[in-house]
Amino acid sequence: MRAEAPEHRRAKRSLSQNFLIDRNLQEKIIRELDAPPQDVVLEIGAGHGELGGRLAGRVADLVLVEKDDHLAPDLRDRFADNESVRVVHDDALDVDLSALIPAGRAYRVLSNLPYAITTPLLFRILDMRPPSERVVITVQREVAERIVAEPGSKTYGALSVGVQVRGAPRVAFRIGRNAFRPVPAVDSAVVVIDPDPGAPVAEEEAALRRLTRVVFGQRRKQLQKILRSAPEYRLSQQEVEQLAAIIGFDPSDRPEKLHPQELRALARGLSGHVEKRK
Repeated sequence: MRAEAPEHRRAKRSLSQNFLIDRNLQEKIIRELDAPPQDVVLEIGAGHGELGGRLAGRVADLVLVEKDDHLAPDLRDRFADNESVRVVHDDALDVDLSALIPAGRAYRVLSNLPYAITTPLLFRILDMRPPSERVVITVQREVAERIVAEPGSKTYGALSVGVQVRGAPRVAFRIGRNAFRPVPAVDSAVVVIDPDPGAPVAEEEAALRRLTRVVFGQRRKQLQKILRSAPEYRLSQQEVEQLAAIIGFDPSDRPEKLHPQELRALARGLSGHVEKRK
């Protein structure tokens, strides 16, 4: 999804392009970003530059990433006279996003995430180091609900945990499908995430991803049964009980009962067992 200019090119299905045409909602998104004048703003999927046009002049530096071979040159032409705006013609899934931010500068990230690559692109943003001050994304409403889901709910799962151990997400507001052109088949929502500087490092993230993949793939089973039978772990009953006592969970609980930080602690505790199985 991308913002629309008055004279816009046809959206490309291959890039999951749906252009936001409501100017009031565009401004509402900018307000949620709440970027101080001295900050850098990185916008991924800048489209026609409607959001970028609202930010230019409000922040010290604006970096616009756009993959589309026609839109990127248009952006360069539009902001040619503004030295504070830099256009990067590249795929956000390939480029080193952290390298786009000047060293030592505070920054915020803005993106209307293409539906087809929402999850991988979201985690590339959250894995940037050092972390951003704030991330504001527009996603499918269903995805937004999964991101902010609480333990015990039907929508709570691997995506909820993966985001919530990296920061504090909230749904800022919802956007009806008719606010976009072309009109998508689903409604959307704007999610604000304030990243946690103490988020897991790469090795810990890998262990957590492995755990959430295993347990939420069998979410109706008890944790003790999953940890004893899963090829990745194959724990004894005694090992399960020892971990439960240390971390403080009930082995008979289902995965959806554990909070993100409890699952993070369990993943850390299981790392040694995984090494033994290799």
